[in-house]
Amino acid sequence: MKLKIKNTYRVTNIGKNVEDLMITCLLHDVSYCTQFKTQDEWQNHGRVSSKMVREFLKSIDYPKERIQDMCFAIMIHVDLKADFEGEYNAFTLSVQEADNIDRVGAYRLYETLEAVQFNKQPIEVQIQYVDSMLQTLNEYVSYTCATKTAQALWLNRIQFQIDYFERLKDQLKISTAL
Repeated sequence: MKLKIKNTYRVTNIGKNVEDLMITCLLHDVSYCTQFKTQDEWQNHGRVSSKMVREFLKSIDYPKERIQDMCFAIMIHVDLKADFEGEYNAFTLSVQEADNIDRVGAYRLYETLEAVQFNKQPIEVQIQYVDSMLQTLNEYVSYTCATKTAQALWLNRIQFQIDYFERLKDQLKISTAL
């Protein structure tokens, strides 16, 4: 897979208020420069990125006390699993949260609809898809972020998607009969 630079920029912009967090967000998917052959390899991209980032940060003499948290944050951003000890705190959880917030943003909504070829599906299938998305989004409302800022961004984007899919469903319904 090629590096998903647009996602990297969006995730970085979500975490841009703290320098170490910005750097960590910029580097969180660096392993996308390699090809993933399986779902398991993709699932481990956080751990692979973490190892790559650790070597890079050491090579530029980045402060050792920050490298550990930054690499831990990158390592756990996919599935909260780590190969080494680290603290789950607001900083280390912020990369995953920024990635999740991006995942429910307007651009990713567009990407997802395009990927499932939504516009080519029959209206009945489109309505089923919308219903499924609304169910998932309503479950996402209860997700709790590590910081108030992330929580506000998360809920804002979830509500945007709920509003969008509710309006889309209304329009799909009136597209089938008078």
